[in-house]
Amino acid sequence: MRGLLSAAGLLLAVVCVVGMFIGRQAQQLATGESATVQTVARCADGGGPGNEPAHCEGEWRFADGRTSMGDIQGPTVAKGDTVFAGSGWAYASQTRLSLQVWIPVGLTFAFLAVAGAFWWIYRRDQRALLVLKPAPSPAHGGAARS
Repeated sequence: MRGLLSAAGLLLAVVCVVGMFIGRQAQQLATGESATVQTVARCADGGGPGNEPAHCEGEWRFADGRTSMGDIQGPTVAKGDTVFAGSGWAYASQTRLSLQVWIPVGLTFAFLAVAGAFWWIYRRDQRALLVLKPAPSPAHGGAARS
């Protein structure tokens, strides 16, 4: 029973860590909308180990006329480009944000499926051992059969 609780605690910890990691991006994916870039102030090539990802600073306008500004994550954008954005954040495309959310979610579900399969195999083997366990003999303290 102790091992089962430890395993369940580990699985819960993995789900919580992944949830904390992708929580902000998942909220952005759910609340974002298309916007049109109005101005681009500065772009920085990024990528590579230890470097910031590529991004531009800019301002964008939503279909209802609201505007916002901030970093636009992704490759270089230009005035008039469509971005996926919210208040204070934007991505060059919704695909980029979707990948940041769905890849960790998919890997977490795969991990949970493998863990579940191992647990099922372990339980099956434990039941098989109980069935195959020999009956106690009278010489070892078991009751004599008549």
